[in-house]
Amino acid sequence: MPTPRPRPSVTPVTYPEYHPRPHRATPRHGPSPLTYVLLIAVPALAAVAALRPR
Repeated sequence: MPTPRPRPSVTPVTYPEYHPRPHRATPRHGPSPLTYVLLIAVPALAAVAALRPR
């Protein structure tokens, strides 16, 4: 004997309207990424120039 199945709901399902949140630009705090690149690159280039064979 098959088991009784529940009948599907007749009332339509309603969803709330989709409201995407406005994206706010995050305020940047601290030094820029270029500062970090220069902090690494400048001493490395100075060391290469100082230690190259003459």
